[in-house]
Amino acid sequence: MEFDIIYPENKTDAFDAECIIAAVFFDDNELLSFGVKSNSPELDDSFYSYNQFEKAFELWSSPQYLSDFYNQFKTYFQTEYWRNIPEHTFMAEVNKSLNTIRKTIIEAMGNSTFYKLIEPLEASEEEKRLYASIRVKLKQGTIIGHYPFRFYAIEVEEKKCYLITGATIKVHKDMKKADNTEIELNKLEYTLQYINNNGINTKNTFVSQAL
Repeated sequence: MEFDIIYPENKTDAFDAECIIAAVFFDDNELLSFGVKSNSPELDDSFYSYNQFEKAFELWSSPQYLSDFYNQFKTYFQTEYWRNIPEHTFMAEVNKSLNTIRKTIIEAMGNSTFYKLIEPLEASEEEKRLYASIRVKLKQGTIIGHYPFRFYAIEVEEKKCYLITGATIKVHKDMKKADNTEIELNKLEYTLQYINNNGINTKNTFVSQAL
């Protein structure tokens, strides 16, 4: 596992920055251990070199990836919740949301309001916030009126340091009921354990490790 500081753009400013946003690089073995299939685009040379934040946008911009994703989870998309959304509509809705999602997140990084986009992964996480790093999620972008785009991260220190572990389009409300969100949950758990085991619990301890 490696860390890539996204904001501030000039990494030498990291210690002085009000808030640090970073993303993880996972290697092949780590991704496979999370449940990523060996033929997944996550492991493809075209996408492998991106950190988990940039990789999400690269994958969501790929027509082939979106088509494969739709067909992998077609049974969900044919439910009443998803209004039996056809593949071409799903792909068009994703494409329509991408620029807005990226713009919103990047602007929030730049004006130190990224934390306002964040919410705890579960209600129980809120209680831990004062004394521990917690799992968080970020929801942006819509598909037929739903908000299924998810970025997942570790809040290393509230309002000061966030580490993005992955992203996906959530197809079921229970993360463990769909393969894609279960993989993201595994990434979160693995990363949280890593930073806890290595004494990374503040912005400064994170920056010291990342640089």
